[in-house]
Amino acid sequence: MMHRPPKMNSYPSDWIGSVFLFIQSDPTSLPDLYVKHKSMVYSVLRNVISEFSGESPNYIEILKICESDPQLILHLKFYGMKACERFLRGYREKKVHEHLQNQLSQCLKMEPLEVFLELKVDAQKLDTQLDEEEKCLYYISSCRPSYQKDDELADLDRLFMSISLGPLPENSNPPPSSTPQNSNLGSQPHTLRSVSSEGSTFKFQGKDFIDRPLTQEHHQIFAKSVGTSWKKVGRTLKETCRALEDPAIENLAYEYHSDGLYEQAYQMLQRFIDCEGKKGTLQRLVDALVENGLTGIAEKLLPVQENGLN
Repeated sequence: MMHRPPKMNSYPSDWIGSVFLFIQSDPTSLPDLYVKHKSMVYSVLRNVISEFSGESPNYIEILKICESDPQLILHLKFYGMKACERFLRGYREKKVHEHLQNQLSQCLKMEPLEVFLELKVDAQKLDTQLDEEEKCLYYISSCRPSYQKDDELADLDRLFMSISLGPLPENSNPPPSSTPQNSNLGSQPHTLRSVSSEGSTFKFQGKDFIDRPLTQEHHQIFAKSVGTSWKKVGRTLKETCRALEDPAIENLAYEYHSDGLYEQAYQMLQRFIDCEGKKGTLQRLVDALVENGLTGIAEKLLPVQENGLN
């Protein structure tokens, strides 16, 4: 029997959902432009999304922006069904595309560039189902994000807000940097429950290592090596990661059971990285491995060339 989405009037008043918006422009590399002109490009994206948003309590927020060449991927969160309906209507009528093209061209002083957009919720491609708005709303509402807005984007929002409200008073502090520096971080106790900060150092087997966000190589080494112990590591990481709280780990085991241990471990760590952003660092994974007696895997993640401190 085909599963039918419930009627919209069955949804609660505090309706929340999310969707991934894929943005591409050939031959321009939007990820490269975003890296070089982050605040400028983010300002354009923020302005375009706000045009189809609305006011509290019905609005849209950009939670995260991922660079996946040749695409930028925006994770959008909808607070209220009306905001989602407005966005879907604008997207269906190609108004989102037009606004994005025009504002990017003007802001970056480039020739008119064509953008290609795609909406996804997990494996569901919504572009082919836009005429079935109720179904799209159902899919979007079923995808509730498990993490908060990326710290760097939140800092940019605060900066834009201070500019729009006028100059900051002379004695006020500027928005916090997205990569804060603290000369005392290296001397802090090395514990899992004290969330590590990118750029700090931590000790492993008597040597100092620089903490940094997990890379794709770290991700693959972990998934290949951890085997059946991935659940134990996940339960340790959940102490400081909301995305892995019960029953998330068991759900991952069930969902990816047929794909094998590699995929289960990979998806668990991916959820950690997606939730924590730049705070999903090497130190936190190493801590979790050591706590579960998996020192050998930690050694694979920390080759000698990464240790430039001793």
